Amino acid sequence: MNITTFDKPTLDLLQKAFEIVLQQNNVTFKKIGIVEEGEQLLFLYEGKDEKVHVFNWSKASSINVSIGVLAQSVLMPIIPHLRLLS
Repeated sequence: MNITTFDKPTLDLLQKAFEIVLQQNNVTFKKIGIVEEGEQLLFLYEGKDEKVHVFNWSKASSINVSIGVLAQSVLMPIIPHLRLLS
């Protein structure tokens, strides 16, 4: 499924895809979330330190990209950092 809009169901599916990618890469978390803020999407991550860490990327770069591909492309560069927080 390619992303065409950022409505609640799309953000929920994107969050589920992020959860799957994190689990596949053995990254534990207390809570995660995906939210929209202006022209950005934010990935909110709470690990063992109980602080919320925020990672952002452009909404425009996410249009017409599949949810799975987007989850991989956003998370793979930060997986090493997330492992330190988990």
